[in-house]
This record gives sequence, structure tokens and C-alpha cells, in this order.
Amino acid sequence: MTHFSVLYDGWPLIYQPNSPEALHLLAILSCHLEGVQALLALPAEPPSWLSLEATIHVVATANTARNRLNWEQRTLPVLRRRTGAALLHLTSPNPPLFGPEVNLVSPSSFDDSPPKGRFASRLRKAISQGGMARLGGLLWPDDLPLHERQEAIYRLQPAILPGFLESNSASEDDGLAAMLDLPAAYVLYHGPSYEGILRRLLAAWSWAVEPVGDGYPLLAIGLGADGRERLAVLTSEYGLGETVRSLAELEPGALGAVYRRSAALFQPVVDPPWGGPVRLALASGTPVVSIEGERMDALVGPAAYLVGGQDARALGAAVITVLVEEGVAQRLTEAGRQRVATWSLSAFAQGLANAYRDILDKRE
Repeated sequence: MTHFSVLYDGWPLIYQPNSPEALHLLAILSCHLEGVQALLALPAEPPSWLSLEATIHVVATANTARNRLNWEQRTLPVLRRRTGAALLHLTSPNPPLFGPEVNLVSPSSFDDSPPKGRFASRLRKAISQGGMARLGGLLWPDDLPLHERQEAIYRLQPAILPGFLESNSASEDDGLAAMLDLPAAYVLYHGPSYEGILRRLLAAWSWAVEPVGDGYPLLAIGLGADGRERLAVLTSEYGLGETVRSLAELEPGALGAVYRRSAALFQPVVDPPWGGPVRLALASGTPVVSIEGERMDALVGPAAYLVGGQDARALGAAVITVLVEEGVAQRLTEAGRQRVATWSLSAFAQGLANAYRDILDKRE
């Protein structure tokens, strides 16, 4: 069997450790593919919780939009050549524009993005579109529709970090909950920190807060420091007080307990193809309230309560229904378990290894 190495973009593990990009990357790195040496590029020294069978290459890079662009377009291609890596695998759709077509993307970013941004952010998006057009391969879950026009598309089974599929004992979850000072019961939000999305979230929550807000505060995770500040300002603007809380970035290993202890995931945004919160909730046995759409319908089937994304009142009513009607929550949870039962990390790993080798074969 031919041996080769793959370089993975570890930026999200340092600066966005609770993001779908980071969680999907951790799932990939947990696969231990035979004949494949994992190389991990990081912009800072690895945190203590990061323990992987991968060779780590640190190129110190501060967290700015311009540096992120340089990291993707310059640092990663140079590092791939220097290490002799056969492939570069990213979990965000921002591959290098120039160089050989040996880049692979398994997109794990939220589609919703702010309409405006700084010059570096807009330039990054424009350059990334060119890089995506020259990909060696695009990985896509086999349970989702795809309308991309691209030759090298590889359909794989969904993959979830084992920590979400394998429940800890109740005492272990209780210990994590005490350490994190989690509320006794809560509704979870784990999504983007863009102002438009947060306004959609809070507008809907304002309809649910009177009947359930005291018993079930809304707990937001994964927002980052700027996002937490933005949420606090908007919470005050909407007059929601202590019914909305947020946590600083968590070690990824603690996220499973946060999901399992939540009464519901309230996610009024379309899940990314890989590593998204809705998939994590289904794997954790957590009822889901989200928005309608072709991708979400395919992802959850009957395993979530979906309503129109622009109807704040209907979204709020859906949250209330899941919290107060026990039978509804139980049906959603059971339907989620049935969908997750078809997912296989080992099947994903085999498909991933086959995709790597197919891309390399086409380059010869």
C-alpha cells in the first residue's frame, strides 16, 4: 500500500475550537487512516486538550482577517511543499488560489455570512471562490442534496466525534456541568455570532421567554469573545435580561455533556454540511428546533421541529412546544436516534481514504 501524508488546516482548533470546522477536523483526525500520515498546521502552540496522533507544525500567526487570508493563501501551500505532503485538506471553503490541484475541502462553515465586512474578509471570499473552482476534491455527506457543479465530488457517510455518540455516565456529565456552572435546565444555541443571526435568535426567543424563560434560559456557546459581547448588547436591547446567557469557548471534549444536558437545541440557521450543531444534537439525543429548507429537511427528516426561518413567532412557539409537550420531545429524540444509527465513522474513514487515493491517482 502506498504511503503518503496529508496536511490539515488546524487554524480553527486554535481560534475557533467549538466551531463546526474544528469539530469536523477532530472527527477526521480521530480516524487513523492506514497508510496516511497526518500533518497538522497550527497558528499557535497546541492547547493541552489537543492530543492527536499527528505531526504538528506551528507557524505563529495572530488571529486577524488579513493573517487568516495569508495563512490560507501562503502559509499552508508553503508548508505543504516543505513537508512533502501529498494533499492539503481544509474544513472551510477557502483553499489556495494558486498551486497544484491537490486541495480537498469538506465544508463545515455556516452559509449565512454578514453582508459587509472588512477588505481582507471580502478579498478572502473572492479568492476562495477561485480556489474552490480548482479543487482536487469536494467531500459531501451522502444524506444531503448537492447542486454544486464540480467533477471531483466524493459522497461519504456522515461522521461525528465519538464523544457525542458515546454517552458518559450521568455522574461524569454532572461533574462537567458543575465545573462549567451550567443551569439546571436550558435551551442551547450553538451557531454563528453575526448580528443578523443573533437578532433572528432573540426575536424568536422573545416569544418563548414568558412561558419558559425562567425555567429554561437560552444558553449560547461557541460565539467567541466578540460574539458574546454582541449577544450581551442585543440581549439588553431586546429586554431579555437573565434569560439569555453565554459561555466562553469550551474544550471540545466537554461539548457532549453540554448537549446531553440541554432540553433542546434551538438553531434558527441552516446547519453546515459537516460538523454542525444539528448533527451533534441528533447524536446526543437532544430535540431540535430549526428552520425549514431543502438541506435541513434532508438532514433531519422527522427528527426535528422545523418552521419558517423568518417567522419569529412560529419559531418561539416551536421551542415552547418541545419544552412543554413531553411526547413531542420524545418522538424527536427517538427519530434522531434512528437517523444517527445509519452513520458510521469507520465507513467515513474508508471513504475518506479512497477519496485521497483517487485524487492522487488522477494527478499521476
